[in-house]
Amino acid sequence: MAGMLVLAMAAGLCVAAPKKSFTGELRKAQAQMQRRQYDQVVKMCDALLKEYTEPHQVKQVALLKGEALILGEEYTRALSELGKYQKALAEDKDFQSRALLMAGQALHGQEKYAEAIAAYQKLIKEHADYADRAAEAMLRVGDIQCKDLKKPEEGLATYATVSKQFAAQPKMAAEAARRVAETLETIVKDPLKAAAAYDALATTYAAVYDDRTRSTYYDKAVELLRGAEKLPEATAMADKAEKALDDDTYKVSFAMKKVDLLMAQKKPAEARAEAERVICAYPTDQNTCQAAQTKVVEAYRAESKFAESLAAAKALYGVAGSDQHIKAAAQVVAAAFRSVDGNLGRANEFLQYQRFGPAGKDGKPGTPDDIKANHLAAVKQPADPARDKRYEAAIKALPDHYEGYRAKGFLYGYWGRPKECAQQFYLAFKSCPEGKVPSAATELVLIGMKSYTASFAGLDEIFEFISYGPTGKDGKQKIKDPFEGLSG
Repeated sequence: MAGMLVLAMAAGLCVAAPKKSFTGELRKAQAQMQRRQYDQVVKMCDALLKEYTEPHQVKQVALLKGEALILGEEYTRALSELGKYQKALAEDKDFQSRALLMAGQALHGQEKYAEAIAAYQKLIKEHADYADRAAEAMLRVGDIQCKDLKKPEEGLATYATVSKQFAAQPKMAAEAARRVAETLETIVKDPLKAAAAYDALATTYAAVYDDRTRSTYYDKAVELLRGAEKLPEATAMADKAEKALDDDTYKVSFAMKKVDLLMAQKKPAEARAEAERVICAYPTDQNTCQAAQTKVVEAYRAESKFAESLAAAKALYGVAGSDQHIKAAAQVVAAAFRSVDGNLGRANEFLQYQRFGPAGKDGKPGTPDDIKANHLAAVKQPADPARDKRYEAAIKALPDHYEGYRAKGFLYGYWGRPKECAQQFYLAFKSCPEGKVPSAATELVLIGMKSYTASFAGLDEIFEFISYGPTGKDGKQKIKDPFEGLSG
């Protein structure tokens, strides 16, 4: 067999080269288009047009060539080529509508705005059955009117016509509404009308956009109203956005905007109540809740309720569960001590105690740098019936299982009930699924027990108790059960 192959090769026989196909060659040209090699695309299209002459082939290549010429800013040549194939494919309405859209683009590139509009209007008139292209042509007319001819009133009217005339194509109608809002914001510079337009866009076209996009439009509305110093209206818009969106990631953002806006209106009591509502609504979102509790501290300070501010700061520090949150909360506590005392004595001692423990920086008890008192432990939570009612209702609504216990733990912590906080995280640890043991143990110690003891001191020993029991890692210790009394 091998000998026969050698003889065949010796006789000059060879394997035929694979036959070229139109589809394969067209894809090669399209690949060059993706690489933005426009000159090369044009050359490849010219070669294809010589070799492939079927109308459907000519159509595809002519459109690709026209696009490459436009993107390469060869507008005059593009118009010439498109005109040539419009004659050759006169009966192909699909091609004619596409060619008109491209011709309008080329004329716009030449700054021949009236001619570009005429091309788009011809498409709209003669090819209305291609609804998406007709809508796109009308949108481009609006763009020329707004941006090039500096006639935003005409452009806005054109966009409004798109939204009305192409309501059956909601994506196109939504795009027209988006351009209305953008024009009012950036060209007309009317923040109130722009805010209303963004609000309408996010509301009317809720089925078109996902929560991420809708949140962007609501955010625009809020910020435009804030910039126009319409703070009550901005607050109402943020409230509307939180209720309208489904994804908690975006809901909490608007909830916190409401808190900021209320503070900006010098309404600290309302801002504080709103921040506490946020915590009760999203108790396990630690980034949001730490920010909300920080606002509670600030609101109390703005009301000159310094004792309440310090108690809220204590809660903030107790529930802080990451290095970033703990460091930030420690500074909030120190500032709260300063507000109460009018000096930095307890503030600095608190920071030293939390950093080094009662033995001070040298780690040796009985030396001059010992810190005699954990000032944070002595801070008490003043009564507040409205706050108590809010937290009681939120906790009552939660179930008795791992995630429910976790949420209750956070809520008790922010409420300023450290023992109950520790109890709930202890229940969460005992009931958690196997895969959650490490995180449940960390939250029990770093949040629950830190809240309970108001200190980092002794937390390492609690971790050791959890891991090894009362005899410790070496099996020789007698560690007191840190959870004694928390089960009841």
